[in-house]
Amino acid sequence: MSVTRVAFAFDAGTYAVLKAMLESEGIEVLDMARGSHVAIAGVDQGYYLHVIAADRPRAERLLRERDFEKYLVPEKNK
Repeated sequence: MSVTRVAFAFDAGTYAVLKAMLESEGIEVLDMARGSHVAIAGVDQGYYLHVIAADRPRAERLLRERDFEKYLVPEKNK
């Protein structure tokens, strides 16, 4: 099972909204992952949403359809 980062939320509240929205559509969001960089001047301070790679296209589509496109992270190896 391959896992991919699909979105990045700047706070826990937004993370919870995005997670609930995806899970309500049957897309499993894996454990919360905090941004790895030190939070100096807001650099990468927040939370990543990880999904199973096979669910990524559907998750991206749902986020775009519901005007959450700004939270999408680019897919590596694209």
